[in-house]
Parts: sequence; structure tokens; C-alpha cells
Amino acid sequence: MATQIPVFVISLKNSSERRRRLEAHFKKIGLAFEWYDAIYGKDLSEDDVAACCNIEAVKNSPNWLTRSAIGCALSHYNIYKEIVRRQLPYAIIFEDDVVLKKGFEKHIESLVPKLKKNEVISLFYQSWEPLQLVKNTGIEFDKGHKLYEVADMMQPISAAAYLITLDACKTLSASILPIKYTADSWGEFRKNGSFESFRCAYPRLVDVIDAKSTIQYLEDDWKGKLMKWIDNNKVFPVYQYLRYKRKKNRQKMMNVEIVDTTKNTSHV
Repeated sequence: MATQIPVFVISLKNSSERRRRLEAHFKKIGLAFEWYDAIYGKDLSEDDVAACCNIEAVKNSPNWLTRSAIGCALSHYNIYKEIVRRQLPYAIIFEDDVVLKKGFEKHIESLVPKLKKNEVISLFYQSWEPLQLVKNTGIEFDKGHKLYEVADMMQPISAAAYLITLDACKTLSASILPIKYTADSWGEFRKNGSFESFRCAYPRLVDVIDAKSTIQYLEDDWKGKLMKWIDNNKVFPVYQYLRYKRKKNRQKMMNVEIVDTTKNTSHV
């Protein structure tokens, strides 16, 4: 990049294989970055959770606000505070499973001048249903690439890759604690005024590898632990089936629709 944008990558310190992959990937395109050692949720004590979380929210969503999800939320929160401490005008935050698409640096250089003051730009996003991007909000930032608002802020999920401004870090870091949402609960954060604007870069500028997140792994119950054991040991044929199912679910969650405010106009 002509002007280097600060880049933070959240990763568990012992995720050596992922770190080697990402270092090689970023080195190939000359992208400088900083590791941020993710908080390992399983190391959080009951007192830690009580100190940083809304306990009622944790009790009400035990399969969602797991120790791993709490650790992930704290990791993103701490980076927001670091960006504020350094007074960085904006920064990119990645998790360690990202793959940058061709032309990433050029696209980001073109995107930065379009940033609003208090904004999050999602560079990779998913949704349980086709994500609806509002057609008349589209602003081109590079040839064939636009920024769109979403029709329903409760749709977009994933905190794998996003560009965030200093002001958004200030308001988010001031509102996250006590934790009652996961790191990618963008709709809840927007509803609570934790930032003023959220847009998606379309087409996506980033993809992710076909693997489960290591910092937000839903492993706190026996089913999660069993699936992790199967993944780690590549137990045939369950491992192959789970990979196939994960790939199909991921493809479904990548669907995007460009819509008017109430009527769909195209499907991608």
C-alpha cells in the first residue's frame, strides 16, 4: 500500500500452523501487520467472566456466549482500545483464517477515502439467509467494487476481516463491557449506538480458509469437544462428512442479494 494502513491479526499464540500460513501469505504481497495474541476463553475463570460479562446474557445464551466466544469478544475489544491508545485514524482487523483476494491493497487504497468518521466496513461477511445489500446506497470505490448499506443490520455476521475508524473504536470500546454479545453481533452494536455506520465492501475483498475458527470455537459442551477431537484426528468418515457439511453451510451463508428497500432486484 502506498500509505501503510495498520493491520492487526488476532490469533491464539499457539496456533503455529495458522501463523506460518498467514505470514507466508502476507509476505508474498508485502503486507505489514502485527500479531495480537487472542485471549483463550478456556483460560477465563468464573471470576473473570463475572468481571467482564453480563451474567444474565451468558446464562440466557450458554451455547452462544461460550468461553471461546467471550475470549474472542475480549480480543477484539482490546484491539479497539489499542487503536484508541495509539490514535490511529483507522485500521484493519483480521482473524488468522483470512485469505486476501487479488488486488486487495489497491482496493483498500481506493476504499479509505470513502470512509465515514464513525464506521465499520466489513471486508468479509456471512449471513444465515442471503445478505441483502441496498442497491441505492451503493458507492463505487474501485472499478467493479462498491460499498453498500445492508437492509437488515441483524443479518451480517463474521468479524474475520473489517476496516474500522478511530471514532468507531472509541464508541465500541466504551459500550462493549459488560459483554453480552459476540464480537460479530454488528446488528446489536448498531442498535445500541456503538458505531454510526456499517457498510459491506462488495464483492468481498477477503475470503477465509475452509476451517473452523480457533478463537471462537463452540467447544464448551461435549458435542463441541467431540467435533474438535474428530477434526484434530481426521476420523474417517465422520471428518470428511463434517468438512462437506461445513463447506455446504459456508456456501449458503455467502449468498448476497442486491435489493431495493423492500423488493429484491437480483441474486448473486
